[in-house]
Amino acid sequence: MNADADAAAGESPAIRVRAAGCVLWRPGRTGPEVALIHRPRYDDWSFPKGKLDHGEGYVQAAVREVREETGYPVVLGRRLPTQVYDVSFGGPARMKRVKYWAAQAAVDADFEPNSEVDRLDWLDLPAALARLTRQTDRDLLRAFAAAPVDTVPVMLLRHAEAVPRKRWDGAEQERPLTAEGRVEARELVPVLAAYGDAALVASPYVRCVTTLRPTAESAGTELAQDSALGEDEDPDAGRAWLRQVLKSGHATVGCTHRPVLPELLAESPLGQAVHSGRRALAPAEAWVLHVREGGVVAVDRLKA
Repeated sequence: MNADADAAAGESPAIRVRAAGCVLWRPGRTGPEVALIHRPRYDDWSFPKGKLDHGEGYVQAAVREVREETGYPVVLGRRLPTQVYDVSFGGPARMKRVKYWAAQAAVDADFEPNSEVDRLDWLDLPAALARLTRQTDRDLLRAFAAAPVDTVPVMLLRHAEAVPRKRWDGAEQERPLTAEGRVEARELVPVLAAYGDAALVASPYVRCVTTLRPTAESAGTELAQDSALGEDEDPDAGRAWLRQVLKSGHATVGCTHRPVLPELLAESPLGQAVHSGRRALAPAEAWVLHVREGGVVAVDRLKA
């Protein structure tokens, strides 16, 4: 399971450098092939990664860095282990955190050497393992190979921040997002897009529909509503909805309510295990179920 325990635990104050990257892959004749890059500055073979820009999240940084260093747009898959290491170099304590994802090349692209990367080679896993310079990257590749990567994401999203119940006099289904919640809804757009084209389904409650509306408008896609995701529905209805989505093999985002999420996760033994003992999702966070042949093979926590 990949439930992003580092997010649950919080960041150490010693983390001064934040970065993100991907193990970029494509289907090969005998299994996945991965892209290794050569950086002339360090004369090493590694995976594409880079520092977060100001105001940028880890997901956006991972997608951007891969495209800048390799030329490939990607579709994110499951989370891989986070690397944390010392970059103090004799000065004040500075730790670097790099979050990684498996990421499939979305299209064929032509690599062009740039100031940071002068070579890119596609290799099968044994060859890549032999080529990588650092042990930490070899460990990352082993984690990549330890579970399927040809998966489909099903994202169970908690709606963005809503006006508190005690401050709302209208019908519960009409309770809206706060100003901060509307910002969170817009910030979700590039994060959800990083997982590729997905069906968008919301609980009929206004706060759920409004959370997904910016994503639907950006993608030019329909935003469906399903009462099975509503807060007042029988939990069996939500679980039946999720069973159907898992069987469909289609990428899907389902926006629902905090009390509904544990019932949905209980449909998957792995999802139930990941949820047990962990804090509930904050507004605008999601559980990402990575699905292959109807089964959940990994679960990540996702936030904008």
